[in-house]
This record gives sequence, C-alpha cells and structure tokens, in this order.
Amino acid sequence: MAFSYWESKEWLEGLDLCVVGGGIVGLSAALFAKKKQPDWRIAVVDADPLGGGGTSKNAGFACFGSATELMADRMALGDQSARDLVQSRLNGLRLLRETLGEVQIGFERSGSVEFFMQNGMTRFPSIAEIKDLNDWLSEVTDLKETFEVIQASNFPERHASDHERAIFSRLEGVIDTGKMNRSLRQKVSDAGIDLISGLHVHAVEQLNASWTLTVERGRETTSFDAPRLIIATNAFATQLLPDVDVQPVENKVLVTQPIRGWDFRHSVHVDAGYVYARNIGDRMLIGGGRHWELDEEKTERRLIEWLHSLWPRTEGVAISHRWTGTLGIGRTRAPIVRKIGMHGVVAVRLGGMGVAIGMSIGKQAANLLEED
Repeated sequence: MAFSYWESKEWLEGLDLCVVGGGIVGLSAALFAKKKQPDWRIAVVDADPLGGGGTSKNAGFACFGSATELMADRMALGDQSARDLVQSRLNGLRLLRETLGEVQIGFERSGSVEFFMQNGMTRFPSIAEIKDLNDWLSEVTDLKETFEVIQASNFPERHASDHERAIFSRLEGVIDTGKMNRSLRQKVSDAGIDLISGLHVHAVEQLNASWTLTVERGRETTSFDAPRLIIATNAFATQLLPDVDVQPVENKVLVTQPIRGWDFRHSVHVDAGYVYARNIGDRMLIGGGRHWELDEEKTERRLIEWLHSLWPRTEGVAISHRWTGTLGIGRTRAPIVRKIGMHGVVAVRLGGMGVAIGMSIGKQAANLLEED
C-alpha cells in the first residue's frame, strides 16, 4: 500500500541516510553513523519484523574459528590474510561486548572444543601442526597455546573412549542471540534512529545524487528517496546488487527439549566448523551440515545421529525447535565493504561469522560512507 501523508512525513521524508537490512551489520552501521553525525535523520528498513536473517537465527557462537578451520584458511588465504581474518573476528567480538555490554548479550566465556567424528571429514592434526598453529596465532591472541590437546573423555556428558582426543580453546564463548538482537535494537532506538519493519526493498537506483528505493508494502509497490544508502542485507545482497559476489546458503539448526541434570557447558566445532553444537542451559543445540549437500530431511537426520553419537544421553530427547538460517558466502572468506555510486556503501558476505564481525563491518560501512 502507498504511504499516507502522515507516514511519509514522519518516517521517510527528510532522511539523511537509509540503511537496508535490520540485522547486526545494518543496525551497527546506523548506530555508528549517528555517533559521527548526531543531527542526521536515519532510518533502517527491513522486511522482517525481527530482522529475521542471520542476526535472529544464528546459533550464538562468539568464535574466531576452530583449529582445523584456521588450518584450512591458512592454506587457502596465506598466513597474513588468514591471521588478519582472525584479528578482525577478535576485534569484532570485543567491539560487540564493549558496545552492548556482556550481560546485555548473555555473553559467557564457555571455551570451545573441537571433536573429531569417525565418519567426519577432518583428521586430528599432529602435535607439530598444532604447535605451528599456536605459534602463528600467538601474535593476535597473546597466548602461547591458543589451542591445547586434551582427552575427549574429560568433558562431562561426552562418554568418549580413553584414546579419543579433542582440541580445546579457552578464548571462545557463546551469547544469547535473542538478547543480543533485542539489546542492539534498543540501542538503535535510544539513539533516535527509526527502525521500520515490513518493507521489502526490491530495487535501488541512484538518480541526481539521490537514491530511490522501490519497496513492497502489502500488495502495493511504492518508493521513497534518500541522499545516502547502506545496503546490509548480507546473503540476499544480489537481489539489489546482482554483481556482488555473495550467495545464500542454508544451515539447519535444532534444539532439544530440556535434559534433566545436563552438565555440558562448551561450544563445539566438528568438521572444520561445518557442524556446531552448544548447550543452551539444559538443552543442546546442533546445526550446520551444509557441506553434506543433502536435502533438509536427510541433513536433520544426520545432525541428530551426530548429536546422539557425541552425547549418548540425548537419545530419546525430543527436538523442541528447528529452523533454517541463511549465510552469505562467496569466493573468499573476506567480507565485502565497498562504495557503490555516490554516497552509497554495501556491507555484506559475513561467511557465517556475523556475531564475530557484524558490528565491526557495520562500523567500517559508516566510516566509508563518511569519506564521500
């Protein structure tokens, strides 16, 4: 439906900046832009009432990468670029905690463990490989041993054999995704930024130094203008910018019913991070599996099989929540933050690390916009 006079006047006229995408990147970009330009009138628009991309559907991992994932990054990107990627994740997590507050996002320094499945795709690294990885990481983590080898049977609820080993890192943690999303949205609102839900932007065009956004509202199509634009729709960026190297991939996530007396308290990486798990209080979450290239039903079945294999006491426990999250990936692991036209920026392709780098990518987008 078209905008009424009142709607247009109060929400969409006289904007200094419009941000498309109400997730962690878009909200952060608006927040940091407002800090730089307190007099700007800023609106964030999103099709979903809760910013329903990865920001509201992620598994809540405050992570920078498992040992085998980082080993693969070194091979693909080279030592310096891969180390820069780790640094950006650590910096982003620090910025998130400092900006919103650890209590407000439910942050817990749980530590992480990487388990190795007999039918998984990764092998256990040699002691020499782990030492080399730790030496390489010490520059950014300030630790001699970022990763340490321990017995898998040391973990409560695991019931692993005596010879099974795991890799532990005390640096990683978890957050409460719902609290983080609510806290960020509240901070944006407190800053005087308008968050407008229910508008699906399906085209943007720059004409005469101004951006025209064509939006769907209900069954009607209408438009409005803004002099500055940030596109932060991550996996769905090609709907507005077809030439951007980002594609959506789906990850399945499952959460069990409560388990009486449950005592596992770490985040978990398996298969170089393609499968992940964690406790949520006395429940267990498991997700991922896109590398298996199975249909949704078979992916869920295998995730449940792995859940039972890793934690036998989860057998017979029903799944209470199941959903699909969408990641934005591309030819490289690096995010895209660059200018588009005059007074326009795109900030997308988080590669499944939105919690770690989302806020810092938003800040980069706001800084880049100011350079015009």
